[in-house]
Amino acid sequence: MIIPNKLRLAHLPTPLEKLKFRDKDFLIKRDDYTGSDFLGNKIRKLEYLLYEAKKEKSDLIFTCGGDQSNHARATVSAAARLGIKTRLFLWSSRRSIKTSNN
Repeated sequence: MIIPNKLRLAHLPTPLEKLKFRDKDFLIKRDDYTGSDFLGNKIRKLEYLLYEAKKEKSDLIFTCGGDQSNHARATVSAAARLGIKTRLFLWSSRRSIKTSNN
């Protein structure tokens, strides 16, 4: 099995937390502990994608998503940590200026 190269941006491994709900036991993977307020599990994918961007000596990356995209926010944050500029292509069904991720 070939394991692709990646950056180490997340604080891993994240813990498992036990939860009981309606008399059933669950384990919850706490990817909200990866090291940033809003990257969550998205940082796992970005470690591979941004590794490739650094390897190719990219100075700009772009991504797209909805106007309140957590993926877009995570990409900008992780890329900025690496000194890579980003451009976002966001869409919405309504015309307004967004100020937060609500």
